[in-house]
Amino acid sequence: MNKGMQLLTGVALLFGMACAAEAAVLDFESLRHDDDQIAAHSATYEEDGFRLTNTADDPSFATFGTGMDGLFTGSTALFNDNWEGTTVLTRTDGGWFRLNSIALAELYPLEEPYAVTFTGLLGDGSTVSQSFTLDGLFGAETFTFDATFTNLVSVSWLQSDYFHQFDNIDASPVPEPSTLLLFGAGLLAVAAGRRK
Repeated sequence: MNKGMQLLTGVALLFGMACAAEAAVLDFESLRHDDDQIAAHSATYEEDGFRLTNTADDPSFATFGTGMDGLFTGSTALFNDNWEGTTVLTRTDGGWFRLNSIALAELYPLEEPYAVTFTGLLGDGSTVSQSFTLDGLFGAETFTFDATFTNLVSVSWLQSDYFHQFDNIDASPVPEPSTLLLFGAGLLAVAAGRRK
């Protein structure tokens, strides 16, 4: 392999590793409290380059303490403490992202399945939607989003009749087309410079 190709390969690998390094799992462990109380939190929460916003009229998020048997899932989970409250996930820098998976748990066990629907707003202005059905039995279940949940600007979901908590949101930044074009142009410039 000639030196130009080695350089291009190295730059591409570094770019790929930089994107992968920004992948995040929002686990809310910074909100952990070892008691038997419900802790109220503000209407926004930020972790690892992502932001959750509660858009309800009287917005707040909340968490259960580790001592709340039957409510604490074994890991700190966040919930929208408003009936008909909408939770919105975005990147803090406003960039695009891919939503990979989320853990959902019943707020209170109902022994009746119910669905939580996620709506994604894409960078081109279109929307995607996917629903996950919780089994109604207390405990966290991990759900994986399909391939349509990429190039997202935001994802929103509703806290409706059957309250749920969420945890371990796995999301990854996605380079926007303009960034990819600049990167591609840079690679071509490097390759042209190496040929000379």
